[in-house]
Amino acid sequence: MSKDLIKEDELKDVVYQPKIEDKKSVSFIWILPLIILGILGWIAYESYMKKGTKITVVFKSAEGLKENVTPLEYKGLQLGKVTKISMHEDLKSVKVNILVDNDVAKYVASESSEFWIKKPTVSLTKVSGLNTLISGYKIELSPKFKTQEEYNQGTFKNYFEGLDSQPNDELDDNGYYISLIANDKSNIEVGTPIFYNKFQIGEITAKEFIFEKVYFTAYIYDKFNYLVNKSSKFVINEALKVKYGASGLNIELGSLYSALVGGVTVVTPDKNEKKISKEEVYVLYGKEDDLKNKEYFTINFADVNGIEEGTPIIYKGIEVGEILEVTLNKNNLNTKAYVYDEYKYLLTKNTKFFVEEPTISLDGVKNLGNIVKGNFISLDFRKGDFSNSFNAINKKDLDKIGNTIKVELLSENLNSISEKSKVYYKNIEIGRVDNYALTPDLKNVKISLLIDDKYKDLINNNSLFYDMSSKLVEMKSLNLNVNYSGIEPLLNGAIGLVANKKDEKLIKNEFKLYSSYKDVERLKRFYNSGFTIEADFDNSFEIKQDMAIVYKNQEIGFVKDIKFDDKKSKVSLFIYSNYKKFITDKSRFFKQGIVNFKASLSGVIFEVDNFSSLIDGSIHLDNSSNVDFANYKIYSNEDEMNNSTNSITIVFDDVEGVQENFSQLTYKGVNVGKVKKISLNENQKVEVQALIYDDYSSFAKEGTVYYLKKPRISLQEIANAGSTVMAVNIGVIKSESLNRQTKFVGLENQPSVEKSQFGTVFKVEDVTASSVNVDAPVYYKNVQIGKVSKIDLSEDGSKVVVDCLIYDKYTKLIRKNSEFYDISGFEMKFSIFSGTKVESNTFTSLLKGGLVVVTPYEYGEIANPKDKFTLVKTLREDWKSISPSIK
Repeated sequence: MSKDLIKEDELKDVVYQPKIEDKKSVSFIWILPLIILGILGWIAYESYMKKGTKITVVFKSAEGLKENVTPLEYKGLQLGKVTKISMHEDLKSVKVNILVDNDVAKYVASESSEFWIKKPTVSLTKVSGLNTLISGYKIELSPKFKTQEEYNQGTFKNYFEGLDSQPNDELDDNGYYISLIANDKSNIEVGTPIFYNKFQIGEITAKEFIFEKVYFTAYIYDKFNYLVNKSSKFVINEALKVKYGASGLNIELGSLYSALVGGVTVVTPDKNEKKISKEEVYVLYGKEDDLKNKEYFTINFADVNGIEEGTPIIYKGIEVGEILEVTLNKNNLNTKAYVYDEYKYLLTKNTKFFVEEPTISLDGVKNLGNIVKGNFISLDFRKGDFSNSFNAINKKDLDKIGNTIKVELLSENLNSISEKSKVYYKNIEIGRVDNYALTPDLKNVKISLLIDDKYKDLINNNSLFYDMSSKLVEMKSLNLNVNYSGIEPLLNGAIGLVANKKDEKLIKNEFKLYSSYKDVERLKRFYNSGFTIEADFDNSFEIKQDMAIVYKNQEIGFVKDIKFDDKKSKVSLFIYSNYKKFITDKSRFFKQGIVNFKASLSGVIFEVDNFSSLIDGSIHLDNSSNVDFANYKIYSNEDEMNNSTNSITIVFDDVEGVQENFSQLTYKGVNVGKVKKISLNENQKVEVQALIYDDYSSFAKEGTVYYLKKPRISLQEIANAGSTVMAVNIGVIKSESLNRQTKFVGLENQPSVEKSQFGTVFKVEDVTASSVNVDAPVYYKNVQIGKVSKIDLSEDGSKVVVDCLIYDKYTKLIRKNSEFYDISGFEMKFSIFSGTKVESNTFTSLLKGGLVVVTPYEYGEIANPKDKFTLVKTLREDWKSISPSIK
C-alpha cells in the first residue's frame, strides 16, 4: 500500500473538539445611535434657546442701523441684534425688530425698558462712542428697574417707543446731579464744562426741551461737591465781553478754551449751605450781570438819537445800569431802565440824565465806545429824595443848571468862536461859551461864558481874556506873531484866561476879548510889581521893546525901554519883584537868537530858543561869572559873553585844519573848550581865540602847553585820522604853576616834556636814526609799557634823541642800569653751515618799529627823566631769561 493511501486513512480517523466562548447580550454598535440622538437633542435645545425673544422698537429714524449687524447693548454687554427694519404704519417713523437673547429677555422685554440709539460724540470737551465709527450705531437699553424684585413684579412688554437721546435715568444714583433751567437763549450742550474760579468741577450730562423751556442736568464731580449748595448761582460764561463806557470800547476775551466750548460758572457765596436735591430746579443765567439785584425806573427823552435796548448808563466812567425797553410815542421816547442796587442812591429828584455823544477831532477821539455801539446815557448826580421817573435833558442845558457863574465878553469880531468853544486857563478847561449875539448898536459881538463854580476865584476885575483860535500866524511890520494852543481851539474856537491879582473881588461882569495872547501878555506885565535896571549894548545886534528876560527858562522880566545912541545904547530892563534876588554884581546878560545855525564837514550846530523867543528872541540872565561888574551889559550871544571872561589866546605859525566853533581843546581826550575865532596879527602870526568851558583858572596858567593834533598817516601808522576830514583839534598839557596867563604860544606838534598827564618821559640816544617812529611801542617782556612820543636831534646835532613815554604804572621798572633795545624790522642771519635765520618780534614792530626794555637782575635805583640811555641795536640773546622781581 502506498504511503499516500495510509496518510489519507489516518486523517479520516482524526476528530477535533469544538471551542466554546461566552457572547454579550447587546452589541456596541447599538450605543452609537443613542449618542447621536443625544447630540441632536442638545443642538435642538440650544437652537430653541438661542432663538430668543422678539421685540419691536419704533424710532423716528433708522439712520446708522443695519439688519443682522446693529447690536442691542447694555453697558457694553450685547443682549441681542437687529433682525429687520421696516416702515411704520404712520409713515413717519420706522420699526426696528430686535431678537433678544432668551437668558436676558426677562430684563429687556419689560415695562421698565427704554431704548435709544447710541451715536459717536466728538466735541472739544469730550470724545465718546468712537467704536461706533467702525462698527456702526448701537441701540442702548436703559432700564428703569434696578432690583430683581421690581422685575419679578413687572409685566412683559415687546413693543416700545424709542427715545431721541440718552435718558436721565442713565445717571448714577449716587452722583451729585443738579437740575437747571435756562432763562435766556443758550448754546449749552451735553458735555459743556462747569467751572468754579476757572477750574472745572463738573459737566452738563443731559439736555431736554419741555414746554418750550430748556432743562439741563449738571453733574458735579465727587471731590468738588462741597463747592455747590443752595446758595450757589449758575451763569453761562461770556467768552467775549464787550463793554462800552465813557473811556471807549473795552473788549475782554476769556481763555481760548472758554471761547471755543463755552461753559457754566458756579458762584457760591456761602459754603455752609445744604446740598441741592435733584428735584430742585435752579436758574441758569445768561450773563454775569443777571446775578446782580437791580432797581428799575423810567427815562423820557424829548429829542434824541442812538438810544436803543442795551444802551449803557455810565456814571464817572463806570457802567451803573442799562436801557431795557424802548417805546416810541408821539411826542417823546419812553424807556425802561435799571441801575444796580449798589447805585440806587443815584436815583434822586435832583439827578439829571442826558445823552453822551462821540467827539472826533484832530486832538483825539472821545467816547470811542459809542462810535461803535451808539450813544450812551450819563447823569449829573445831586442829592435828594428817591425817584423812579425822569425826563432827560440836553447836555448843554446841564451847564446852565449846574453851579456856574456867567461872564460876558465884548469883541470886535466873533472870529472862530462858536457854541462849542471852551474856556481854558493854563490849558485846563474851566468853562464854555453859552451863546453870542450882536450888541444893540451892531458894532460889537457880546459873548456869554459859563465858568464852572470851582474856578470862580480865577475871575476878578483884572482878568484878561484872549482869542486862542482867531489867527494862527500873523505878520505885521515884519513882526511875526504865532498863536498856537492845540488843534481843538483851531477847530472849534477857544477863549483863554490870564488871571491877575487873585485877591481882588469880581465886581464887573463884562470884559474885553483881546485878539491874541501877545496883546494880553503886554498888559499882564504891567500888573506885576518890580524894579528897573539899566544895561548897555554895543548896537552890533538888535534889541526890541517887550523882549522877555529869561533866567533858567523862566520869564523874570521884559525890556521896558531902549535909549539909542550911535556909539553905545542903553536899555531899561524891568525885573519882577519875585526875582530881585537873582540880580547881583556878577550878573550879565546875552541875547538868545531865534535860530542859531552853523555847519561844516565837522558837523551841524542848530539851536532854537524857547517858544516865546521864537518870535523876537529873548534876553537871558547869566550868574556863572566869578567877577564883579561895575555896570550891567548885554552881549550879542552867549559865546561873546563867555569870551569876555573865559577866553585865552594861542598864537601859531600855521593852523591849517583848525576851524572856528568846531575845533576843540582836548585834555586827556575830554573837550574842555573850543576855538571861537581865528585871525592874523600884526606879525603875520595866527591868533586863535579859544573859549574854556569850565575850570577856566586851571587852563589859564603859566606853562600850560597847547599844540596842534594833526593827523599822521603812513604805512607805519595812522594817528588823529579824524582830523583829515574833521576839524583839527588843539591838545592841552596842564601846568603846575600858580601864575595866571591868558596868551600862549602854540606848538605845531606835541612837545617833549619830562612829565605828562600820561606818564614819565625817558630820553634814549642813538648815533643814527633807527626805524623807530613816533607812537612806536615800548615793551617789557612783550607787554607794552609805553610808546615813543617824539624823535628829534640833540642840541648839537650829534645824536638822535628818542623820547620814550612810560606809563605811570610801569615807571618803577625803568632803573638807572636798564637797557633799551631796538627791535624794529627783522634780523636775518646767514651761515653756510647753520642755514638762514630770520627773526621778528611782532607785526607792529615790523611796521612801526619798537623798543624793548631789559632791566638786569641786579637792578639799580629808579631812573628819573634826567637820566640818559643809549639805544642798543641788537637784542641780547638771554633777554627772555632775565626776570627780576622789581618792587
